[in-house]
Amino acid sequence: MDIREYGSQAEAFLASLNEEYYRYGCGLKGDLELNPIYQRHCQLFDVDTVRALVDGRQSREGRYLAQFGAAGFVESQLREITERIAAAESSATIEWDGQAVPYLSAGLIESNEPDRARRRELDQRIARVTERLITDGERRLLESHRATAELMFDDYVTMSDELGGLRLASLRESMQLLLTQTASIYRELLERRLRAAGVELEEATSGDFSFIRRGTRFDSAFPKERLVLALETTLAGLGIVLADQSCVSLDLEERPLKSPRAFCAPVWVPNDVRLAVRPRGGHEDYLSLFHEAGHLEHFAHTNPDAPVAFRCLGDTSVTEAYAFLFDKLPRTPEWVRAIMDDVQAADYLSLSRLIDLYYVRRTAAKLTYELDLHRSNKLDGMRDRYRDLLGAALGLRVRPENFLRDVDDFFYCAHYLRAWMLEVQLRRRLIEQFGRRWFASPKAGEFLRNLWSLGQTFTADELALRLGYQGLGVEPLVADLLSPV
Repeated sequence: MDIREYGSQAEAFLASLNEEYYRYGCGLKGDLELNPIYQRHCQLFDVDTVRALVDGRQSREGRYLAQFGAAGFVESQLREITERIAAAESSATIEWDGQAVPYLSAGLIESNEPDRARRRELDQRIARVTERLITDGERRLLESHRATAELMFDDYVTMSDELGGLRLASLRESMQLLLTQTASIYRELLERRLRAAGVELEEATSGDFSFIRRGTRFDSAFPKERLVLALETTLAGLGIVLADQSCVSLDLEERPLKSPRAFCAPVWVPNDVRLAVRPRGGHEDYLSLFHEAGHLEHFAHTNPDAPVAFRCLGDTSVTEAYAFLFDKLPRTPEWVRAIMDDVQAADYLSLSRLIDLYYVRRTAAKLTYELDLHRSNKLDGMRDRYRDLLGAALGLRVRPENFLRDVDDFFYCAHYLRAWMLEVQLRRRLIEQFGRRWFASPKAGEFLRNLWSLGQTFTADELALRLGYQGLGVEPLVADLLSPV
């Protein structure tokens, strides 16, 4: 089939797949059923078809479709085990306070638990359930490597790097520099928060950080009842009326099986874009909603006449950069000081800075770990490698049982890192042109809508050039992380 016919069928596949993930993630159904979708669209991922796409990727559109086809081929080989893992996670429970708590919700309970001994006990129970799920995770990893070999790539790293344009070796070096340059300020901010929570740095766990990150003392400033209104008001400042966007929808309902992580489902870009969040109160609700709203507005404003490769595929670092731009808003001094007094605002912004450092440093360490994992011929020692790398970057004891669960396909961690670099450059440009309160400027909204209309036609590197920079670079990101609020 020709490239346009392939793209048309790819869009129909993505619509069905995103609909399925949406219904599962919203808790509207208990089982993730991928197999029927892949069977209906099996012609997309025929090995000879995908090899032809990979071999013929001369044009930009061809490169994006080749990346989609190769990823889809690998995922189609994994669909049964992916369903099995999802079903096991959905059905798993943890006994806590006399109740069977869903495994997927246990992290929320841990982040709200002020008693350190109880956090530690819950953390151990979570780890025991995670351990029981490892066998399928091992099989999935090994099967992904086998499927990659069928596409004639040297290995999983090479395929992800070449098709994604990620420049993984260079990115790894940049992230090592970032980890070195941000180590001192991260440790200082972390130790201060741990001490206030009655935790010694040498004994601190990732569960302790979850509690610190939760920031319950700021809940009164971030009530869940005003969550959507806060987003609507902020978008209105950019000249965007959320209620008038007939192509978008928000799901805020509480359901037992609903994912604790907010997510955006671009079912048909730009005509049907959905956002789901599980409100519980507190600043993390706002960050999650605003992050996904960045995706939402990007996809909703994408040019409907562009080929599917430019609307739905391409470099996902781009849409993640828009998401990070938006989740930065509820942590922007001018935004925060409108809802808090100066003392509380200063404390909250300091916590936000620590959280930024934590996530960037965590993802930087994950990149090195995932490169090692996918290049390893055996899994022996990888859980220790995970524990040591992430533990060193975060200054915390991390659960080694997560050494496979904490891995996203095709080095999505690299897309996050590239997105953070692009976001800083984009935010700087917005501030230069529209001032520090750019989020209250309709002209800034017009500037963003013009960028969003491009969909993902251009890579993050190319957008950085269009914004007037010499390309993506780690230096602006490091400077931003080091800058006092």
